Amino acid sequence: MKKSLTAVMAAVCLLFGCGRVDAEKEEPGYRDDVSAQALVEAVAQDLADEYWPDSTLAPEFLEDWYGISDEMYEEYYGQTPMISANVDTLIVVKAREDHLNEVEQALTAYRESVIKDTFQYPMNIPKIQASQIRTFGKYVCFVQLGGFMEGIEDDEEAAIEVCRKMNEQALSVMEGELTR
Repeated sequence: MKKSLTAVMAAVCLLFGCGRVDAEKEEPGYRDDVSAQALVEAVAQDLADEYWPDSTLAPEFLEDWYGISDEMYEEYYGQTPMISANVDTLIVVKAREDHLNEVEQALTAYRESVIKDTFQYPMNIPKIQASQIRTFGKYVCFVQLGGFMEGIEDDEEAAIEVCRKMNEQALSVMEGELTR
């Protein structure tokens, strides 16, 4: 009887993996112990001279401009340019679990409103068009970067591609910092 039970249990373990996690099927887990500021600083360091945001985003601007009130997040850190003619922006919001969707929706609404704004400097249009919002666990990230695009100002598609790649690089850095 013991041998039969052991054989059955072994067969079940082979069939179902006995609690073994298949790493290929598992969603990546994200840390939640990294500060939003550390993520922004990692991007700034990685992009070096191509990272243009240079002013810390005050909490009142996070609410007034982006619609994210302090009860929606545990912490945030954002940087925007000091000069308003430039739009390079990076914002990381560590959302409260019960407000994650609200933070994503607020940033999406902001992004859509800026895309529709027809009063933009031509040099900023590719940066705005290529902007992205991505969520890693509790962290909602808004990236609108592009740096200096000398030589491609007249080729909007090429400029959008440069900005898209820079945004992807920034998101990749943050994901790397947050991946367990």
